[in-house]
Amino acid sequence: MSNASGTRPSGSLIRLYRDLWRYAGGMRKIVVCAFGLLLASQLFKLAVPWLTGNAINTLQQQGLAGLDKAGLWLALVLAATTGSWLLHGPGRVLERNVALRVRQRLSAELVDKLFSLPLAWHERYHSGETAHRLRQCSNALYNFAQSQFIYLQNAVKLIGPVIALWLIAPYVGAAAIVGYGVIAVVITRFDRRMIVLAHRENETERRYSAAQLDALGNIFSVFALRLQKGLSALIDQRLLAIYEPLRSSIVLNEWKWCSVDILSVALSCGLVALYALLALQGVHDIALMSSVTATPTLPLGNLFMVYQYAAEAGGVITAIAAHFQSFARQQADYASGDAIRDAADSHLDDDHFAPAPAWQALHIDDLSFYHPRDLQLQSASTNDAQRRPSLAVAQLTLERGKRYALIGGSGSGKSTLLRLLSGLYLAEHIGMRIDGQARISSATESSALLRTIATLIPQESELFEGSLGENLLIAERRGGVASERELQQALAVVRADRFIAADTGLATRVAERGANWSGGQRQRLALARGVLAASECGLLLLDEPTASLDPETEQAVYANLFATFRDSCVVSSIHRLNLLEHFDEVLLMQGGALIARGSVDALSRSSAEFRALLAAQRAAQ
Repeated sequence: MSNASGTRPSGSLIRLYRDLWRYAGGMRKIVVCAFGLLLASQLFKLAVPWLTGNAINTLQQQGLAGLDKAGLWLALVLAATTGSWLLHGPGRVLERNVALRVRQRLSAELVDKLFSLPLAWHERYHSGETAHRLRQCSNALYNFAQSQFIYLQNAVKLIGPVIALWLIAPYVGAAAIVGYGVIAVVITRFDRRMIVLAHRENETERRYSAAQLDALGNIFSVFALRLQKGLSALIDQRLLAIYEPLRSSIVLNEWKWCSVDILSVALSCGLVALYALLALQGVHDIALMSSVTATPTLPLGNLFMVYQYAAEAGGVITAIAAHFQSFARQQADYASGDAIRDAADSHLDDDHFAPAPAWQALHIDDLSFYHPRDLQLQSASTNDAQRRPSLAVAQLTLERGKRYALIGGSGSGKSTLLRLLSGLYLAEHIGMRIDGQARISSATESSALLRTIATLIPQESELFEGSLGENLLIAERRGGVASERELQQALAVVRADRFIAADTGLATRVAERGANWSGGQRQRLALARGVLAASECGLLLLDEPTASLDPETEQAVYANLFATFRDSCVVSSIHRLNLLEHFDEVLLMQGGALIARGSVDALSRSSAEFRALLAAQRAAQ
């Protein structure tokens, strides 16, 4: 995942402004207005040294007789400062409102892209690292969008003083341009190296966050198995990995600030000295002033202007060094999202709510699938012809209105087959027909079609922090948002209505990962959400969704499910074989292959493997 962003330029300035403009769609007039207000605000501030210098020149030239005129200049200083803030405040409010909208739109787009990626992609990358990328990327553009006043302020305070110095004394202005150019080159050289270190630091930060998330997300196992010391050591090891690029960055940062500070002060002092030297030598535009004593003197107001404008520009150079470092971090952070963008751009998402075809029988043949994990375990020298697929099914027919029990030992391929039938995994090879229609031999087309007709309810009871109602309502359905009556019906189907308090109902709190519920309760709540998601579904796939329930409750839940989905095809992976009497056919998996299918009676007579499974379960009871 760390290399996934290599196909794009990292977060360059042009790219950040382009994306800021794109995500600000509908608010672009506000963006322009905010920029205009902030720019005008800085122009007002730019006039302050000039107004102050004129007040000093007036007093120097006219003495006490010039107090009234000098007072007028100082009043204009106050007016310019007040006017600057009257423009700056509204501009900042508009700027930050736009930044909030930009962040919301970028975050929503990245989340949509994440959800458009296939399940196999998510299995390859740690969820903690992915969440870290999403957060870094959206925060980077948000901070960039709300910091435009800083960039405008620095631009005006750099360009404006240089122009002012040029107008006061062209030689001084030219010297300022050369000096600031040298400082800019020094800053750029330092920060190019620091951007590289920032990318490395981000990568190690993601690994550190992933370790923390794993530890906190599996806290029960941590305590039950006494994993505290081992996990603490792992987290500490990940944290130490961050320090390697960070140490180099710290040293570079100190060298940069030392260089910038010394060069800025030297340039400011040098410009003042140059102005005074040119004035004493009588170089064209610079003239000496005759004071009230008729003694030629250096115009102190002009000298103040030179010093103040040089100091402002020098301060801006220092600020630019700080903000450029922050900007370099924003570039690196924004580029963190490229792994998500590039993966999503290369994957055409199928619309799982596209119109589902009417069907009665689904015929599948020549189905094969290679799991990345199994490919890694096989020898690298093995050629494609010798590699054994993780799952291979020569032929399988599923009919609506029938119930199929999927059985087999651990690792036999039951869950993999269900994920392939749901379209969540992309097969290596597959042939598929719906009723008597033309055969589909494209794995991509087959997966897209299966996504429109199938819903898989997994074994994992994944609940989200919030309320019970929120956990149920996130189930997207073809028929739109479920009504409260439909929510209650779904809870009744899985017999969850029996343990939900009547006084709180759908407002009942669900802790993180459903930690405030028992295993069986969590499984029933997750199953209720699956019932809602599978409404109007033609192919219902169940991956041991009742494994945590007692036998009596499990029997009742299956009876309710079959009644609710009587017109659908139901394929369920089961662990307790006493449920087989409720199914029309049994699909027996072994070693990633479908080795037998038929009724319970037929398999009892014809399949030794089936008889062995029955005997093993009877012996275990």
